[in-house]
Amino acid sequence: MAYFMAVANRKGGVGKSTISVMLAQAFAIWGKKRVLMIDLDSQCNASLILIGGQGWRDARNNDKTIADFFYDLFDGIPAKPRDYLLPNVGDVHDDTGKAPRLALLPGSLLLEDIQGELFVRQSRESPSPEVVASRVRGRIENLLRRYGASYDLVVLDCPPGLSLAALAALKTADKVIVPFKPDYVSQLAVDRIALLIEDKGTLDALSNIPQNSRRYACLANGVRNTGKDRNLIEEIGLFHPMLETQMPQKDAIANAFDWEPGLRSLEQKYGDGLADMRKLYDEVAPMLDQATKLQAANE
Repeated sequence: MAYFMAVANRKGGVGKSTISVMLAQAFAIWGKKRVLMIDLDSQCNASLILIGGQGWRDARNNDKTIADFFYDLFDGIPAKPRDYLLPNVGDVHDDTGKAPRLALLPGSLLLEDIQGELFVRQSRESPSPEVVASRVRGRIENLLRRYGASYDLVVLDCPPGLSLAALAALKTADKVIVPFKPDYVSQLAVDRIALLIEDKGTLDALSNIPQNSRRYACLANGVRNTGKDRNLIEEIGLFHPMLETQMPQKDAIANAFDWEPGLRSLEQKYGDGLADMRKLYDEVAPMLDQATKLQAANE
């Protein structure tokens, strides 16, 4: 059964998609895992990193996007979830020179529209908006879990808003990585996403959950070597679980957003940011290993 890892924050522009792709490629290449990336953000950035603009347009024209998947299967239309996936995506190769086992369910600009239409359709069965929202969110969660049997890791790249798909992803995730830029706006955004993940109404209620028992961990991203950044990271870390790894502000990491035709090595793609990517993978990988061992012990 797959381990579901969401990458989420209530604030945009914090590098969620880049971190999502880094983790997906690291687990596929270094971890030798079967990895699926599900792009839940209507900006489709993770898809653009993995297949480029033309690849994304081809997926949209061939009805192979997450919007098509939700729309077709929501009411039980006979279709196979794997039919919406693109296999062996990305512009990097593994140590054998081949594309890694990394599949993609591409994002869609129409995802929010599709969620609204599904909500309207379900509203005919109940007058309560809360019941309808819960029902749609639950159905989306079930659709996401349909990929669990075929992969070791499913990475969910989440949008910054509170769409039903985003809420379903947070509920589905075994672990949520919360990237943030060290600024005061991010501090508020981390508080808000943490309350959603742990299903708590106040920060006081959240504080009653030990940090090592929470389903999320924060990742400082775009860190500059300044006292201000260090102080803000420490301040957020007093209240929220924090990964020891910090992703520095580097052009090589920012430029990794660009897709190129053909396969290249991870070093060619990430340049001097590869060591930071490795630190992140080495810290996150034990989460999956521990869950796999626990699952095996319970079977």
